[in-house]
Amino acid sequence: MKTKNELQNVDTLMESINKIINLVNKLLSNNPEWKSRYKNYIMKIEKTTTKRNRRPFHKPEGISLYSSVSRRDGKAYDLRFDGQSVGEVVCGGKKVWLYPQEENNKKHFKEEYTELQMSKKVEWSSSEASNFRRFFRNKSKEANSIKLNSPEHRLENRLLKEFAKKTRAEGKVLCNIQPVRLYNCFFQLPTPLKASDHVPEYSRHNGGGIDILARVKSVDGNSRICVMELKDENKKNESQAEAMKQAISYSVFIATLLRSESGSSWWDFIMNRGSKTKPIPEHLNIDVVTVMPEGSTEEFCEREIDLQELSCTLYCHTLYYNSKDYINGKFTFTGTYPPHIRK
Repeated sequence: MKTKNELQNVDTLMESINKIINLVNKLLSNNPEWKSRYKNYIMKIEKTTTKRNRRPFHKPEGISLYSSVSRRDGKAYDLRFDGQSVGEVVCGGKKVWLYPQEENNKKHFKEEYTELQMSKKVEWSSSEASNFRRFFRNKSKEANSIKLNSPEHRLENRLLKEFAKKTRAEGKVLCNIQPVRLYNCFFQLPTPLKASDHVPEYSRHNGGGIDILARVKSVDGNSRICVMELKDENKKNESQAEAMKQAISYSVFIATLLRSESGSSWWDFIMNRGSKTKPIPEHLNIDVVTVMPEGSTEEFCEREIDLQELSCTLYCHTLYYNSKDYINGKFTFTGTYPPHIRK
């Protein structure tokens, strides 16, 4: 049973979150340019997905492929090692080209990478590209010992690979969850909001991206959208409750996007409904989840937030991972969210 002070803290947090929701609604209403932009994004995605042939190269072992809504018709791919960009692959005509990230790669992989003597642009089928792929395949065996630019990007990449597993036989910890992918690649859905400082601002093309957008089958058997905000630390000035504010800002945008003119197309894309046989629900349920290490900071979870004008309910949850297990290359999850996912 919560104490009087704890109940007061929850009420204060709820008041703060309601202000954030009202601000996001105001920002999106006062800056309608996002509507046509996101309509163009999804039209491009639908057109490219329909016409696109099988990718003309195999994904290298130890490297993940990323795309984005602004990339060229699904023909350019960002290559990432443990979340950090190490090169780009561009498919042009009958050839596939590799553009290594030379400066960053030499910085992080030192003399070993320098010895490869990579050119600025090489054919994917060349011996140079083969050496590049072999280098990162071998490095994947010692990934934990390599210091990269962003611990959060590393966490994001490893979570994406964990959630992308298909069955428990592959060692998947939480079944019935899949990240939304673009051209069968990982990606971050951009938003027109800058919310990392917990007070949302409208930033047009420069807004923050949703760390992980996923489809989840809940215990009632229905599929839901899940918006995940990731943090590699759990500390007082970056508490779970503060992270939840950012996640809620992005979730309100998703709900507003799904109620916009292009909402049905976005629903089909996010829920992977290529046949378009099921319309967008009259009432939306969106899971809003913070993912961070276990800790004891202030929480805002197990709360339902009704967005009445959007006919949508946000379900707020925690998903904690064990830091020691993570360092050893596996995930152990706790928090309020696992019991709500179908086993």
